[in-house]
Amino acid sequence: MNALNVVKLLTIWVFLLISSVDVGAASKKGLQPQLAISPSRIVLESDEVNATKSVTVLNLGSKPMQVEVSVQNWDFDEDNNYRALPPTPQSLDQWLIINPVRLTIPAKGQQTVRMAVRPKAKPEDGEHRAMVFFKQLRAEEAKGVNVLFNVGVPVYAFFGDVKREAAVHSMTFNKENHTFNFDITSSGNAYVRPEGFYMIVDADEATEQEILQRLNGENGEVKGDKPFASGKVTSKPVFAGERRKVEAAITLKEDIKKALSSQYALAVKIDVAGTLFEKVYYIQQDK
Repeated sequence: MNALNVVKLLTIWVFLLISSVDVGAASKKGLQPQLAISPSRIVLESDEVNATKSVTVLNLGSKPMQVEVSVQNWDFDEDNNYRALPPTPQSLDQWLIINPVRLTIPAKGQQTVRMAVRPKAKPEDGEHRAMVFFKQLRAEEAKGVNVLFNVGVPVYAFFGDVKREAAVHSMTFNKENHTFNFDITSSGNAYVRPEGFYMIVDADEATEQEILQRLNGENGEVKGDKPFASGKVTSKPVFAGERRKVEAAITLKEDIKKALSSQYALAVKIDVAGTLFEKVYYIQQDK
């Protein structure tokens, strides 16, 4: 399977950072990143921290590509955007061994990068994280193109007694932009993340309990007639010791939006730190 076909099979959650110009300017120039990463997130559980993990770097372009690998400590700023942090004795960026850190990938080809965790201090219980960046280097002959693409892959390693604990202060749905909004406090020693599934059906189809029974909260499968839409709900993580408002958008195709009745029911089952939240929202559409 070539690199392009592999990418079509992947759902990639990445941080795409563009140096020298902003995203809008890059789009106007018709510039697109020529690299993709799989998987999009690395997680090493307590029993895996001595294992080696592999990342596949794919060149989607028609020319050979040079890629440079780097690593940073990080968190989110107050707007839930990526923020680089200085290293600490307990930050995972100080413990990651990455090989190789410089790659030359042939056109439409791929190469493997391996990562291993080697703590330099006794790890504290809970989560340790780093962001590994794969930077597509500008070709020397590409004069006038001053854009470098970075694809960031978050890496999480968990040690000792890992506690995911959370309080969900609110969970709402914005019908205008089809976005779930969560207000969550993470009180353990590892991140929590709202994850689950949704389903849209006619509002008068059944009772609220009957609607919820149709949706499987573990795998998203729907019993009975095909719903107007269904899918996965996931947001950015809320790190330990923080209270944040995070969003999770669902994408509805235009034909689905047109097919929806003036009132429809949105059923959702969301897991946060092991607690399942079930709710049916009755949405009144403006016609």
